[in-house]
Amino acid sequence: MSFLRNNFVLLLLLCCTCSYSYAQEGFMIGVGPTLVANNSLAGGNARVYYGINPRFCFGPEISIFPYQSIADQFEERLFETNLNAHYLFELAHRFEFYPLTGVNYTIETERSTIDLEEEEHTAPGINYGLGLHYSFGKVLIFSEFKSVIGELSDEFFTLGTVIMLSKPANGSNHNN
Repeated sequence: MSFLRNNFVLLLLLCCTCSYSYAQEGFMIGVGPTLVANNSLAGGNARVYYGINPRFCFGPEISIFPYQSIADQFEERLFETNLNAHYLFELAHRFEFYPLTGVNYTIETERSTIDLEEEEHTAPGINYGLGLHYSFGKVLIFSEFKSVIGELSDEFFTLGTVIMLSKPANGSNHNN
């Protein structure tokens, strides 16, 4: 968990050094710590998104939760992949709200801490949620809630940073 905390602080400092604005167009990468509501697991999230215009973006993301205690003598780890889409609504200057939707695939592994015997479950799902982000030029700070509906349903809370990697080919730059 300290690894996630240290990297988040570094990304937060990076966002304070950016001084110009980009629209949410082109490629973006993001990272952040994430929590699972059911078993209070802590993990990390990474995403790569592509904004086709200033309001709509989509892309894959993964969340990894290493083995953590969930009950006496049992641990659980999760690996989840998503393909999500966001549509952005401006609430105020540099501050946007977005609903999200997408597809999910989860791998959940439980093991006994006594004999290390593992049991793995996998399932596809549908996800939906809400997020907020604040723009610091090329960097966005975001907070997101996502729920997965399926055989391995769960809820996730993520706080992170997204960095804009490229401007669109037409060179449009929407100053915020």
